[in-house]
Order: sequence, then structure tokens, then C-alpha cells
Amino acid sequence: FVYKFDSDMKPLPPPEGKISQAHTSGIFLEKPGLLKEALKQQAEWDNVVPGFANHPATPSPQVRRENTLEEALLKLKAEKEASKDTAMVVDPNNDGKLIITNMANGASTESPTIDEDEFEEFDARTPEAEITLNIQKPGEAAPGIVRMGDSNDPVVVFVRHGRTPHNNMGLFTGWEDPPLAPDGVEDAKNAGRVLKMHGFEFDVVYTSWLTRAIETAWYCMDELDEQWLPMVKSWRLNERMYGALTGKSKQMIANEYGEAQLKKWRRGFKIQPPPVSSYSLSYPGNDYKRTKYVKDLRISLMETINRSFEARELRIHRKFPKTESLWDCMQRSIPFYTQRIVPEAVDQGKRVLITSHENAIRGILMHLCEIPEEAMNQLHLPNGLPLVYNVKRKCITLLDDGSGKDPMEVHDFGPAAQYLFRPCELDDDFFDNMEQQALANQEGSKLKETAVAT
Repeated sequence: FVYKFDSDMKPLPPPEGKISQAHTSGIFLEKPGLLKEALKQQAEWDNVVPGFANHPATPSPQVRRENTLEEALLKLKAEKEASKDTAMVVDPNNDGKLIITNMANGASTESPTIDEDEFEEFDARTPEAEITLNIQKPGEAAPGIVRMGDSNDPVVVFVRHGRTPHNNMGLFTGWEDPPLAPDGVEDAKNAGRVLKMHGFEFDVVYTSWLTRAIETAWYCMDELDEQWLPMVKSWRLNERMYGALTGKSKQMIANEYGEAQLKKWRRGFKIQPPPVSSYSLSYPGNDYKRTKYVKDLRISLMETINRSFEARELRIHRKFPKTESLWDCMQRSIPFYTQRIVPEAVDQGKRVLITSHENAIRGILMHLCEIPEEAMNQLHLPNGLPLVYNVKRKCITLLDDGSGKDPMEVHDFGPAAQYLFRPCELDDDFFDNMEQQALANQEGSKLKETAVAT
């Protein structure tokens, strides 16, 4: 039942011929009585159609449809998986004809999926130092971080978004905007569960403009029962812009540009992939939601002239990135952390959750943990794993998920993990706490001695 109003908010009378109700100015969108007839028909079907009454009344969750490329690659991947379980052999008892035999009981040769954000190839020659992890177990204070509620110190938790269909198919995603895959949803939920297990509470959430990072924040907050938290979104926390490589697999890129060029793009810290065209669907400037709301980019004179000429009116256009190196990505993510997140949240003692992308988080961690430039391409961040940064002691802590497994065996951080998991600095608060603990132990010993003497 719909009401319409004029500019002075006075109700408009129903148009002639429209179905309305006495003493009202609203109109029915459908003929009255249709719902009653539909319910009557459903009751009849319950008695006539076998199994109709057991059909779920609630609709199933909407599943996002993959695009044509994703559908084709998923089909190809399924065919490859099926081919592993079958083989064609000659049947000697049937005139030498080929038959298909099931090899499912044989040894598995499944290879790990390629991470689309893993644009760099680890150098096996890099010496790996022995790594001593800071791991916090539930209910106890571990090196580098204390249980939330026991301290008012600021804390920053980084979570890389859960897996997406592009991750699972080895595509470079960049600024493309796929949602989380079902296993990516579980990644995000597990991150929230682990944080809740350790008693974490937050004051503010920062994330990018891309769906996979936003959904990861949602699922984390849902598990923490903190859906009400303020969420700040910024394009400066977006993934690296992969230019003309966006949406392509490594094999597709090697076929088009050659293996040698692919290695340069993968290993180069300041080497940019080829840019996208201004007319490409992958160019961020062709996305209305970005062109409408981004105000902190300088104006592109050439794009403004071209688009104004095409539209026959003035169209101010910002200089959106058409390609980025890893260094370019860091030039926007690090300043956003130091100039925005730190003054308005960290310096105010707030507890901060950042859900973002591997290269954006890499840049911030490079700044916080003083990771050398040559090691950045050798640092890998697993999906959905909380990394807790202690602001005062300047170190990263992992949270025990209760599985009893060594995180270094479960997750691949790459050779540069030795820089990420450095020992925590010993600040004045650490020594004060140690002194207070020692005094408490002395008092406890004196009380025991007194009790024994008595």
C-alpha cells in the first residue's frame, strides 16, 4: 500500500482507475485478495503434491553468481580434479578398447591453491633465522600482549580478508570486487571466534572499500557480538592495483607476456605491471561509487578533458591508479595508518581492528616492524589470521586457537617471518610489572612462613 506526497509533504490523491481504500490516499500495488488466494492454493498443493508440505518455507541464502571467467575456470578446475581420479587403460578382454578406471584410491597429488594476492615469489636462498613466536593462550598474559580487560593500552589487530573465488582459482584480483567464497566466510568467522576466545573487544574498525574486506569485518564483529562498532572505510586500504593483469591467472600472463617478464613483475618492489586502459572495466575511474565518493585524489586534467568532451558537459575526474607496484600501494596505506588511524584511534587508547588486504597490511607492517625493503616480497600473510600488534612493545603476537598445532607448521609466512616475529621490546612497563610480580611473590612467601611458624 503506497502513499505519494508533493514537495510540501501533502498526500496526493490516488490516480483515477487505481485501486485504493476508503478515506485514504494510498493505492494498492496489487489487487487485494491475491495473498489470500495464494495461501489457499498452497494449502491445496500440500494435499495433492507429494512432498510439497516438507518444502522449506524460508528462502535459501542468496548465492552470488560467478562471472563468465570464474564459471569457466571453476569448470576447468573441476575437470582437472576429476581427471586425477580416473585413467584410460586398454581392456585386453574387450578387443583392446579403451576403458575408464577409477583411481580415487591412489595417492593424492593435489597441489595447493595459488594465492591471487601472492604476487611475489619467495627466494629459497634467503637464510631463515630461528623464529621464536609470541603466542597468547586463552586466559593468560603472553609476551607482547595482555588479555583484554586487564589493560587499557591501545592494541591493533590486523586480519587479512577471507578467501575469495579469485583466490581459489589463482587470479590476480587487485581492485576487482568479488565477495568471500564459502571457505572465506569460515576464515572470517574463525578469526572472530579466536578473538572472542581471548576476550578481545574493540572500539573501532577500519577496512577498505572492497567487499571481501568489508564482509570479513562483518563476520568478525558478528562473532564478537559487536556489530554496532563504527566502521571506517577507505580506498587507501584497498589491495594493490594490478593494472592489465587484473582478473588473469599467472599462466595467462606468462602466455601473453612471457615467463621472464612475469618474474620481473612478481619480484620487483617498484616495478609496475602494464596499466589498464581508461575504457577498461578494471579501471577504478569507471566505477560510479568510487568516482562519486573519492575526494582525496588529485584531479586528472587529461581524463577530465576527455570525459567532459564525451559528455558535452564538465566532468571532473580524479587520478585513479591504473597500475601500482608494491611500493606504490605502501605510499597510500602507510600514511593512512600514521596520519589517520594513529591520531584518531591509537593515540586515544582505542582498540583497533583492521581488516584489509595482504599488500596494504604488508606496507603497514613494514613500517611498524621495520621490515627491510628486500624482504617485503618474501612475506606472506595467511587469510583470516589475526595478527596482534602491541603498540608499546612493538611486536606481533599470534593467538592460540586451541588446536595445539604450531602456527609455523599450519601457516606459511614465508622466509621474511623472521622480521615479522621479532622479540618484543622491554619497556618501562615491563620492568614495573616484573617488579610488582616479584614483590607480590615475596609477600606471599612471608605469609606462608608466618602461617607455618604459627
